[in-house]
Amino acid sequence: MTGGFDRLLTATEFERFDAELKSLDGSTQPAVPAGRLPEKGREPHTVTQHQERIWLAQQQDPDKVLRHAQTYRLGGTPDIARLARAVDAMVEALPELAMRYRFSDEGELVKSLSHGQDGTLEIIKAENQQEAVSLVLAAQKAHWDSEADPPFKVLLILCGQAVILGLLMHRILEEVCSPEDVLRSLAATYDSKVIAAPAPHQVKHFEPDFPGLAPVTWLRRGEGLADTAVIDFNGTPGLLPTGDRLARRFGTMLEPVFNHDQVYSTSDHTTLLARVGVRFAQFLCTLGGHERIEAIFPARQTGSLTDHCGGFARSDSFAVSVERDTSPEDIERQVLSHLNAVSRSEKHDNNALAADLPKVWIQRLADPKTIVPTDTLAFDRIPLPTYEARPDFELAVGFDTEGRAILELVTGQRIRRHAGSLVLDLFSEYLRNPEGLSIATGKQLLPSESACVSDAPFHTRQGTSLDVTAIQAAILQEFRDALAVADLTPDDDFFDFGGHSLVATRIIGRLLHDHGIEVRFNDLFGNPTAAGLARHATLVDGAGESVGNHNVEIRNGKASDAATPLALAQMSLWKIYSALGYREIFNLPFALDFLDPVDETVFEAAFGDLMKRHAALRTLYFETEEGDVLQKVVPVEELAIYKWFWTSTESAGADRNAEAIYCFDLAKELPVRLRFLTDPETGRQVLSFLFHHLALDEWSVNLMMDELVEAYRARSLGVAPEWPDEPAPFHEFARKQVQSGVNAGHLAFWTDMLGDAPRELVLFTNEPKLPDEPATDDCSVAGGWVEMRLESDVSEGLYAIAKENSASLFNVVYGAISAALQALGGLSDLVIGTSAAGRTDPDYFDTIGYFTTVVAHRVRFGDDPTVGTLIGNIKDMINGSMPFTDIPIDLVEDALGMTPGTDHLFDVFIQIHAQNKLNGNLPAPDGGTIAFRQVDPDKHESHLGLQFEVMEEVIDGNRAIRVLMSYQARRYSPAQLEAIRASVMSMFTQFSRGDASNMNISQLART
Repeated sequence: MTGGFDRLLTATEFERFDAELKSLDGSTQPAVPAGRLPEKGREPHTVTQHQERIWLAQQQDPDKVLRHAQTYRLGGTPDIARLARAVDAMVEALPELAMRYRFSDEGELVKSLSHGQDGTLEIIKAENQQEAVSLVLAAQKAHWDSEADPPFKVLLILCGQAVILGLLMHRILEEVCSPEDVLRSLAATYDSKVIAAPAPHQVKHFEPDFPGLAPVTWLRRGEGLADTAVIDFNGTPGLLPTGDRLARRFGTMLEPVFNHDQVYSTSDHTTLLARVGVRFAQFLCTLGGHERIEAIFPARQTGSLTDHCGGFARSDSFAVSVERDTSPEDIERQVLSHLNAVSRSEKHDNNALAADLPKVWIQRLADPKTIVPTDTLAFDRIPLPTYEARPDFELAVGFDTEGRAILELVTGQRIRRHAGSLVLDLFSEYLRNPEGLSIATGKQLLPSESACVSDAPFHTRQGTSLDVTAIQAAILQEFRDALAVADLTPDDDFFDFGGHSLVATRIIGRLLHDHGIEVRFNDLFGNPTAAGLARHATLVDGAGESVGNHNVEIRNGKASDAATPLALAQMSLWKIYSALGYREIFNLPFALDFLDPVDETVFEAAFGDLMKRHAALRTLYFETEEGDVLQKVVPVEELAIYKWFWTSTESAGADRNAEAIYCFDLAKELPVRLRFLTDPETGRQVLSFLFHHLALDEWSVNLMMDELVEAYRARSLGVAPEWPDEPAPFHEFARKQVQSGVNAGHLAFWTDMLGDAPRELVLFTNEPKLPDEPATDDCSVAGGWVEMRLESDVSEGLYAIAKENSASLFNVVYGAISAALQALGGLSDLVIGTSAAGRTDPDYFDTIGYFTTVVAHRVRFGDDPTVGTLIGNIKDMINGSMPFTDIPIDLVEDALGMTPGTDHLFDVFIQIHAQNKLNGNLPAPDGGTIAFRQVDPDKHESHLGLQFEVMEEVIDGNRAIRVLMSYQARRYSPAQLEAIRASVMSMFTQFSRGDASNMNISQLART
């Protein structure tokens, strides 16, 4: 513990201190380590979901200050050596304080105790209290290295005869230990008492920003302007930092002699909290020109050593709308009724915050002596500014030991540096004489003035005048465009109007590219409204400068003479395609059943328009003598040379199933075959809609169907379609990607996660293995498929649990399937493959082509998670890997020494066909519609042991979920397939229950 002190104390001081510390072994002081907790009360290695969120937030923004700081002057003459031993004993008894957090090779966040010096105690010298405070703030502001630094630290600062205690606690500790717990434990170990295990804390959902409008707009700092340096020549110049990131704290004492009758008519803490809090909100209404303000009060009457809206704050609070012209006594009674209901253990209304109202936070100021009763250590609190994010105004109210009312005001980072003292001075006058304080109200800022002041979250402002209103407007417009809902409101839920992960990818890319607004996937999933997401946005300097890729070749209908290498994802596909003998394994055998007659000639012309528009649909693929695989676009004027469309008249005797397994000769044929057939049973037209996967992905299919509708509409009227813009060609993306090469850091992300992952999936350990078949390619991939249709109530239940956990339907279905397989095989670690959009450049969002990468994730079940935890883990795992999905799986397998195309990291694949647009309508010339429905393919091959395709469909306004499970016959018997089907369907049903989120996976497996 003393190993690092020689750099903090002089040599003489260190020798004296160390000698005194060692002398304790033979002294009469009681043994401090008596504070150790019993083993059964400790689970030091379980990472909670809250800790994962805090860790992730810190990793995503290392500059964000998530350390909470408190400072106390220790009364009397504390024994420094004994105090140091007490800190060590407390940390040993509360191991969470010394944990380190790291992202493991298995792709999990794990925590463990440090094997060396735990780094939880530093002893420092300071000249005076101001310097001591500056040292604490510097430590708070320092970056937190979760692998090297503990989340807790004690600074013992020696200031002459005084001893100052600085406590630094990262918010990752919020659930397991509070500052009050630490002070009580420190006092107990100092007194050689046993430490009581802290009770788990219910904390607020992590929210780095504070919603609502500015309570007093004119007190906010101007955009991009530094505070004026004002020097008070009547006092000593301060040593505190002056940076914009500091939230400042101001205090005053309300003397009874100054006629503060509104305050001193009561000596009750609860009444004081309500009385002063209501009047402060009304005062801000007057100061800011508002009719009403929302005041947020703590639901509990017991005081706290933390700010109401900072780290380690309690989760229970309630909001009251305070109107400027309403009697304060009436609102005071409303607040007291809430507080008294809580004291009687009655349910109180935990009102949601209104986004359209300015807000102020009210807190009860607590005396440490009432929270930490001890005869040997006296904690005198030193109020601190803080680098933690704070709202504009938070007022704490309390009495000192002599019964005098104390006010403490914290002003957030957006407020002018010197405004707090002015506000507190004016409010003190307002309490004495509310009618006598003359403040002009209702002044509206001129446009030129209002442009300089922003309501945007502090962290979003980087010298740009764009505020939260403009951010919200940009997000809302992108929502409307992507969802095709022109009247979507800021408070409408993205997912309620057809949003899904592919659309989310498009929106996030557009916001960054076109507006310079950065949002993360988890932010969108957790805040799926334009109003909510705007508060999590970050402005990015230099973004939005690209004007897109308007390629001359597409405008002229001419292709480059030069062949282009395959994109990374295409090359990954090609390796498997060639290893399996260039067969139909990567056919996409779509089929459409037309419920109404369709004009086949018009359809051919409409799809021909798409082939001219998208070069990927008219591309040839070939291998050179040197072994290079290239792609070459067929010029538009040469399209007539290639046969790609057959009418139903030309298709007499043709079979749809035979067409589905057609083997393309990609060096000579286009990767597209459209053949109309006549169904012999119904007489209706059926379209065999066959593509090779190298030409397009799922994103492309939905894009293609949207454009096909518009092209058919135009051609049915005898005109060519008019497109609003021109998509960038896919082969240009492939050329740029190959030139850029493989991102080594992104590749390392996957190899670190999957390096020691299990390579084999065994679900039926007690059953004999199926007999080995001859080693032929045909046999190895032979199989079939099973359809699972979910009942309407089950489907709606899955949508509901997705919304409850701020997750997507895919996250929920992925969780249910993985839990079903875990139950069958008793698995602790499961690797699952899935597809990622692979579109990181918004220039190519409207391009048809094969961008999709296959990636693998690991799902772990070791701690028997609840359904809600499993869904949250899967969401965070998938969304957290999005920036790295440019790496195809074959490169990962190759880096791990596996044989691409033969060895596989996973044997289970899950993908969702979100808002499947192969069910829809074409416009008829008479204003009606031509309905079509997708016909499921008759799959007879599977590249993997198990593959689950989740079909999210909306037909005639009704949403439904189907799952198609394809399989390899050599891997699973009919009985085993039925067991898998039954387990998956059972898990879907159990996940859809209203109480499923809180149930453990093991409970569901036994149900």
